[in-house]
Amino acid sequence: MKHLVLHAGAHKTGTTLVQKALQANREAFGRRGYEVFVRNEYEIATDRVHSRWRRQGLGISNVNLGFAKLRDQLTHENLVLSHEDLLASVHSFRFGSIYGTAPDVLRIAHEELRPERTTFLFYVRRQDRFVESSYLQTVRMGSTLTFEEFMEPVTEERLRWDVLIEQMRDALPEGTEMKIKYFETIKELKSRPFVRDFFAATGVGVAPKFPFNTEGVNRGYSDVALKLALIGNAELEKEDTRTLRHFLDANFSNVTHPGPRLLSSDQRQELLTALAPSNKALHDMIGAEGSSPYVP
Repeated sequence: MKHLVLHAGAHKTGTTLVQKALQANREAFGRRGYEVFVRNEYEIATDRVHSRWRRQGLGISNVNLGFAKLRDQLTHENLVLSHEDLLASVHSFRFGSIYGTAPDVLRIAHEELRPERTTFLFYVRRQDRFVESSYLQTVRMGSTLTFEEFMEPVTEERLRWDVLIEQMRDALPEGTEMKIKYFETIKELKSRPFVRDFFAATGVGVAPKFPFNTEGVNRGYSDVALKLALIGNAELEKEDTRTLRHFLDANFSNVTHPGPRLLSSDQRQELLTALAPSNKALHDMIGAEGSSPYVP
């Protein structure tokens, strides 16, 4: 492989929007010699072996197997892979440091794919909003935990993006183009410029076209949806919870109804204050101008 463009999340940072755009522009990438795989395509093409490690707790050799299966199916000498579940589960910070398994996964990816050149793209999100969105995602997928129960094992130390980025940088091959970005720029740029910025960061030279509605691609649960989901997840069979999820996404999202209130203003302030030194270090790593948008 000549060039690997790896977009590995983080979760809840516009990955669904980016992946829709990658799929919509697959032919343009192909003309430049790049194959495109997004999360679901990767899982299907590799018999979901990666999820056996991530979800079922089976050996990390399944990560090796997943990349090996992908490598054997590639027909181009360059690859764009976008997969927000690649490094760890969305709630990894409940069991240790955030994306704590990322260094191992990145090393394995390069052992199996053996690219001559790597561009690594990773978006971060302010920690208070990240944990709230992560919680809502776990409820969407069937969890019955309250937010208080979800957060009980979480400490500020587990939410340090700067530590994670240093660990990932050490795990990546020398010369890797590592690009860390703030997800929050989507508010200033809006959806389409956000995607254009992502495409430019790949270095492939594809200007995205948008044959799909870019607004509200991945809506979140409203407060009403959260309450209904917690009841339904506890009482319904698994197949019925999927039906409920689709119904809530379509009819009770945070686009049409008020969002849930999870962290109080005092809790939010306490968390961000505790993480201020870490987030200042993160800002220096990103190299953005001005002060950190994550420091109160």
